[in-house]
Amino acid sequence: MNKVKHAGLAKSIGVGNFTLDLLQRTVKTGKRVPAVNQIRLHPYNYASWKDVLEFLAKRGIVTEAYGS
Repeated sequence: MNKVKHAGLAKSIGVGNFTLDLLQRTVKTGKRVPAVNQIRLHPYNYASWKDVLEFLAKRGIVTEAYGS
């Protein structure tokens, strides 16, 4: 992903369904911070994503939600 961004082939990098652990490792080891994390979010699973949502907000990473 970083090579694509660095080559100018993408404006930003997005990830999907990254857990808190994956996000922390990506931010720590990656040269680029993802612009967005797309997650399945609804009232019944909000509690399980709360830590991730707080991490995203703190880092300025957009949360994109989808439901089914």
